Amino acid sequence: MRGRKRRDVRFLVALIVLVGSIGSAAHAQSLPLGAKYRDSVMVADRKIPLLDGEWTVVAVGSHKSTKGNSVERVYLAQMAGNRLSRWVFISTNEEWNPGGWTRDKEICDRKDVHAGYSDTSHNPKDTECWVLNHLGMTLGKDPSQASIDFYRWSDALGRPNTALSLSYFFAKRGDFLRIEYCFNPVVAGFRDTGGAGWRGNPWHVDVASKDEKKLAYLRELKATGEELFGKLKGVLK
Repeated sequence: MRGRKRRDVRFLVALIVLVGSIGSAAHAQSLPLGAKYRDSVMVADRKIPLLDGEWTVVAVGSHKSTKGNSVERVYLAQMAGNRLSRWVFISTNEEWNPGGWTRDKEICDRKDVHAGYSDTSHNPKDTECWVLNHLGMTLGKDPSQASIDFYRWSDALGRPNTALSLSYFFAKRGDFLRIEYCFNPVVAGFRDTGGAGWRGNPWHVDVASKDEKKLAYLRELKATGEELFGKLKGVLK
């Protein structure tokens, strides 16, 4: 019980530091930091399914797309003890765009992934794609404020160098939805990678396919990914 209290305090301290760091730069958000959800969460009036357990909002943000439309971004996370276990990144438009949305090439039409599906219509107003892939956990170029806040929050919480991600992109009429359900393989019993590089990574499809333990784990994630795809297809109306 005492250990659990220490973990809870550590989690709350991380959130308090994050809130303090964004201070006056924060603006009105539909999801408050620290809010907890089960089963689903509403983002921009869209019901997003969550995996089992309780999820905590740890970073939020909003920005203008290249088309000038407001886009909302949210991170929710779960802990396993004092280690980051799973997290979800959600990005979706708040304002309708009559011209549709550019197909996300990070997700759609990729072949160098563990599993996935991409529609063949290439219609910017009707897109459905998902992949199971590994992610190098670095901010990269020009990160959003929500991503910066998530990395700041998770710096001392065991964020892995490499995560496994079920990534989805949908576009329907003038709306889009991009989601990543991310998993820390260290929590599943795997050793963390020495770095966050993508090519040559132990979780790259060409490498992981030779490891039976990793293949079994990836098959479980694939099944989860297919189930989520079925649920997510109905989010955009």
